Amino acid sequence: MSDHRPAVLVTGATGFLGTSLVRRLLSQAAHVRVLARSRAKAETIADWGAEVFVGEITDRDAVSRALDGVATVYHLAGRLLVPGVAAEEYRHTHVDGTAVLLDACNSSPSITRFVHCSTTGVLGVTGERPADEASPMRPTNVYEATKAEAELAVRAAIADGFPAVIARPGLVYGPGDLHLLPFFHAVLRGRFRPIGSRAVWLHPIYIDDLSEGLLRCGQHAAAPGKCFHLCGRAPVSLAELAAAIARAGGTRVPGWHIPMLAAHIVAILGDALPANLKRLAPLTRSRLDFLTHSRMYDITKAEQVLDFDPATDLLTGAATTLAWYREEGYLPPGSARQPALEECYEGA
Repeated sequence: MSDHRPAVLVTGATGFLGTSLVRRLLSQAAHVRVLARSRAKAETIADWGAEVFVGEITDRDAVSRALDGVATVYHLAGRLLVPGVAAEEYRHTHVDGTAVLLDACNSSPSITRFVHCSTTGVLGVTGERPADEASPMRPTNVYEATKAEAELAVRAAIADGFPAVIARPGLVYGPGDLHLLPFFHAVLRGRFRPIGSRAVWLHPIYIDDLSEGLLRCGQHAAAPGKCFHLCGRAPVSLAELAAAIARAGGTRVPGWHIPMLAAHIVAILGDALPANLKRLAPLTRSRLDFLTHSRMYDITKAEQVLDFDPATDLLTGAATTLAWYREEGYLPPGSARQPALEECYEGA
């Protein structure tokens, strides 16, 4: 018996964000399709009931096949910033992949909504005041720069009447995330120290809250043509984030900080390592940037237009994430295992 429900396509469906979104869509009884680089990576999603199309995001034929009959697209395919990865790989995924997908969507008469997952990172460092969606783009690394370029392509399509929505997630964490695993590990082993004496502000969002925000971008009647910041209710300092993780793990964060000059020296040495060893460095300049510059955002627009209400408080989110790490063996109870950074970034 054929399925006559309008199909929903998710790119990047095997990653942290995509897996969570697919699960939510399937819980709504949606007809979900995913575009995956290999069928093996999408095996779990297929077992849930999603229809799998195999191909790269830059493969025009594979993209066109996956889009046939699709009404809504959630474009989540992306590559997180990892030391040693060539700039061309970020451009290939973010810029070229988005261009191929937009072109195919413009040729598909069934498309009624296109949700583009950008990042608040396109704004770069925000300083001490939350940035809104109208703030200028000031990317600070190749990941942010290529995401900004992809977002500009979507904005151009919107200007031509294309029914797209731009979602900018903040720092996403929760069960399934491996990107922040080294930070959790450092805090729980008592190895985390703030760098410098000034407070550094971040704007995390728990994965379930982000999935809800993405769904609202794809389903709310007022969303098309707009850009939304999807973050937690309020920014938190890096020290507060570390304290929440420590509390969830039954420990405390030591009360002293690392001098800025010492951190800069270690980061310079880390960047000087060969590409295949950079992941093992305690600090690189990109990691130092994360740990020493504030990035916080105004979510008023999402609250007012989408009725977006991120419900998960930091302590609950940290405790749930920590429990998942332990259940999966990344942080076993009583174990001092140091996860390799390759593990932490794989599949992100």
